[in-house]
Parts: sequence; structure tokens; C-alpha cells
Amino acid sequence: MLVIADTSSSLENADEFGRVLQKFAQACRTEPGCLSYEIFRSVDQPERHVSIERYADDEAFAAHRASTHFREIGLGEVMPLVVARDVRMYDAPRDIPPAQ
Repeated sequence: MLVIADTSSSLENADEFGRVLQKFAQACRTEPGCLSYEIFRSVDQPERHVSIERYADDEAFAAHRASTHFREIGLGEVMPLVVARDVRMYDAPRDIPPAQ
């Protein structure tokens, strides 16, 4: 599963928002089913960040959502700073073998 989250904070909270997102990403990378978790900050809009997350499968993503760090950092520290967000989730096609 691929998750792309485009999130924004207020401009005055942009640096704190980036710091907390990095803290959250670091915790998420320790999950057994997390294949990657990257954070990117907009060049033109410093309050805007995009995270690109890859999970082994739906169960790994469910475990991510049930984790302590999701609750404590994601919901407790990240979300209070969010003023806008667009989260999109994608599955790899099951009938097409991955490229070698």
C-alpha cells in the first residue's frame, strides 16, 4: 500500500510542524511492515509537507494506525498543527507482476 499525505500547518507553525513530522516518520520507520516513510517540504510554501509512505500490505497499514506512536505523535502532536490535508491511498495492482 502507498499513502501520499499532503498536509499544511499555519505559516507560523511551519518549522515545528516539520520537526514533528520528522519525529513521526522516524517512529513509523521502525514498524516491521513499513517499507519506507519520506517527508518532503514545499520549496514555495514552507508550511506545506508531503509524506510518501509504503507499507507491505493492508495489515501492515492497520498495524501502523493502531500503533502507540500513531496515537501519541500522529494524533497528539501532528494533527493539532494541521490546517489542511489531503490523504490518498493506493494499492498495487494484484494481477500485474512487479517489474524485475
